[in-house]
Amino acid sequence: MRTSDVKRSFGNKVTWDTPFEEHFLNFVNEVNGCVFSNGKDKNKALNLDFFDIKGKFDLVYIDTPYISQESVGVDYLEFYHFLEGIVNYPKWKDMIDYRSKHRRIKHNKPVWCDKNKIHTAFNKLFKKFQNAVIVVSYRSDGIPSIENLTGILEKYKPIVREARYESYKYVLSNNNSEECLLVGLDENG
Repeated sequence: MRTSDVKRSFGNKVTWDTPFEEHFLNFVNEVNGCVFSNGKDKNKALNLDFFDIKGKFDLVYIDTPYISQESVGVDYLEFYHFLEGIVNYPKWKDMIDYRSKHRRIKHNKPVWCDKNKIHTAFNKLFKKFQNAVIVVSYRSDGIPSIENLTGILEKYKPIVREARYESYKYVLSNNNSEECLLVGLDENG
């Protein structure tokens, strides 16, 4: 138990002590700044398993969970399952594993968290959207490596460009990984 009344700067402590309304308003402003219109009214943001997505798209942005070099997959659903609770509130009590200490959500692990399945999953994903511009956000130290991911993307896109954001620092991480963007294009750009 902490008894000293000193200023705390640790990320979670500061976050928890900030009023929810302040967080909410900050994020509303951030999201509102991202809304755009190109006059076509066909822009879509989807939150689905890629196997369930139907239709043709001009551009597909992909930001899957990462598997670290230590083979630990980051399962976003386990990290942010409270959001699932908000959107599925009537079903929420049946979705919780009450046997787990931290009341984890019941679900099957995604292929993005399995180093033996992730290469095949990326292959299927890129094949499915090969007629669109493909933009992939990934970590430089993830599995598969950026080089391997580029190789998979090159099966479907003749032009693959890479941009690294070297000064990006993940919260509470001592790792020196970089955020990478891969852009897969057709010959006509």
